[in-house]
Amino acid sequence: MYRFWVIRKQPYRENSALLTVLADNDRLTRCIARGGSTASEFQPLFGLLTSKKNLASLSKIEPAGSRVPLQGTQLISALYLNEITNWILPEGAEEEGLFDLYTDSVKGISLKSFDALRRFERFLLEAAGTYPVLDVDRNGKRLHDQRYYRLHDFQELVEVNSGEVDALYGADWRALSMGIYTEAVTAAHAKWLHRSLLNHTLGGRRLVSREMLSEVRKSK
Repeated sequence: MYRFWVIRKQPYRENSALLTVLADNDRLTRCIARGGSTASEFQPLFGLLTSKKNLASLSKIEPAGSRVPLQGTQLISALYLNEITNWILPEGAEEEGLFDLYTDSVKGISLKSFDALRRFERFLLEAAGTYPVLDVDRNGKRLHDQRYYRLHDFQELVEVNSGEVDALYGADWRALSMGIYTEAVTAAHAKWLHRSLLNHTLGGRRLVSREMLSEVRKSK
């Protein structure tokens, strides 16, 4: 038996569902779940995963705890977590620490701790190999705190004038490198940077959850 989270769910033949699940072995698995129509996102579950030639089978599904309480912006943010996980990591991907980080991130979002979201975004980008080095410039030299740099081709930092678009102080880039997202300025920079990197990594793919969040903000 595995503990798992539902990352994506699609209807499939009567009472079954086609699921992408994240199990506590840190692996993403696409499977057919008999009775899976009752399995929902953000509900920790137990289940028996059986490997098959084409699609794995998931059975004996039962709750492993209470559903994480999410509503409004928190719910959309958690859906965003699932959406980027589904599109960035290939089926069968196995990333050490993924299950625990996902669990902590969903719970953090429910408590309005959105730095958890930034940490998870970074984890996925690093797993995809698209998170750049942010504490040295393109020549491998340490950044100067009071000089300006910008990210070139989503890969490396180059020194620029203060008026350049997307230019930040070296100190700001190093704060991003350390991943301390509890600081307001660093959190704002991380939100902008990660959105740019995710858009690049996903090839500009439309994210439904991001559009939903934008609509909610417009309505306020």
